[in-house]
Amino acid sequence: MVNFVYPEELYMFVESIRPFEIRDVGSSKWLEVHEMVIKLSQQAALELAQNREEEVKEFLISRDKLRLLIHEAYCVTLWKTRVLPHLLEIDPNPQATFLIYTVLYHEAAVVALLDVCLYHPSGCETLQESVLDLVDYCAQAVAQVIGLVSMGYHENESKLDVDEAVLTELERQKRDLIYKIGLRCISILNYLADNIELFHLSAKRRMLVTHDIPWLMVDVLCFRPWQRKTSKGLQKFIDEKWTNVDDAAKVVKPEGQAWFCVRQLLLNPQAMEQYTLNEPRCKQLYKLLGLMHETLLDQLPPLIELKQFLSRLTLTGNSASKSETLLLEDIPQIQEELMKEVERDGGFYQIAQAQDSVFLSKNKDDICALATRLSTAYGTEQLCELEKALDETADKEEPVPSDSGAGGDGGSTEHHCATCQAKAKKKCANCKQVHYCSRDCQLKDWPQHKTTCMKE
Repeated sequence: MVNFVYPEELYMFVESIRPFEIRDVGSSKWLEVHEMVIKLSQQAALELAQNREEEVKEFLISRDKLRLLIHEAYCVTLWKTRVLPHLLEIDPNPQATFLIYTVLYHEAAVVALLDVCLYHPSGCETLQESVLDLVDYCAQAVAQVIGLVSMGYHENESKLDVDEAVLTELERQKRDLIYKIGLRCISILNYLADNIELFHLSAKRRMLVTHDIPWLMVDVLCFRPWQRKTSKGLQKFIDEKWTNVDDAAKVVKPEGQAWFCVRQLLLNPQAMEQYTLNEPRCKQLYKLLGLMHETLLDQLPPLIELKQFLSRLTLTGNSASKSETLLLEDIPQIQEELMKEVERDGGFYQIAQAQDSVFLSKNKDDICALATRLSTAYGTEQLCELEKALDETADKEEPVPSDSGAGGDGGSTEHHCATCQAKAKKKCANCKQVHYCSRDCQLKDWPQHKTTCMKE
């Protein structure tokens, strides 16, 4: 069995995760922890893909490491936005950029681990005060994706020339990772919305008032960052890559997560106590009605309740403004702590000058040694072996009967409804694993089924 982290190593790998300051990014000790984070991220993805026990998730939650992962995500964000520009001023065309890319990829690996852990309520419970920092981080990441889509970045099929400037390629890599991180943050915000009762009042206000997550998700659903038109046809973002699709109406994971995030917030009475439905917000929410077609509702039946809520809202109009109560809010700590350390180190430019010899090295021996080390850390041979094993498994699986329609089952095998046990000819259009005799039965079973369905 392929493993990136073996059971006897898991405890040591998880315990090795610790917070770094921005000045430490790229150092030898930082790289050691980075290698372990990459391995943990790969192992967590492997456990999900093979429906194995999620040991990485269990260790990260039980050892209270989620706050440190959020700290690391912020640390890299500040480095790439405040330190990296200074480094590129010192040397606009660095000889090797893979160490810079390694730092950028570190953020993506950390967010992937958070995505895996926060799917479970037990992960959300361990966040405590750091949930404020996480909401800030995710809202900013999603807004960046919307900005890239509005500029047409996701539909720009740029063909890079061999002699193109290194900086252009580095910028493309940076934006690709921003895109992937932002789409993952949609899922994380949905998990936070689904477990909003677990958080204190300041976290709820952070989501609903400070960042207005329902408004943000409406923008996401309108811009559709998971879909693009290319010379090869329509593509959707599936399993971390762009894939050609024939069915334009098929809902992909980020789209479903965005819809559920809106639903969880707007249909939660406790959350709505913090959310005033004024005229601008109502106009923004009304945009969703134009997107809620029959095909979407067939695939995501719980959205019927959201459509009913929005339809009633169009008739009743905006609610009266809620009286503002005096509230002492908690302040996010992680970014503030990082900024204080930067001030003590003399500022971002001073840090960039100190890291010059690390990121802008021209010593070929050092560059080759680092490249070999990182190649081993990323386990490229194991990834190839794993991909081959998964392909062989897929070949052995019995072919799934083709659908006879939206949510239909074209096979002759008799199935029974998961709710009432009657004969069923329809199945969940998302996971295609559970059958129902009617939409009403599917809605009744949704509270139990969503745990497994949203994981697909």
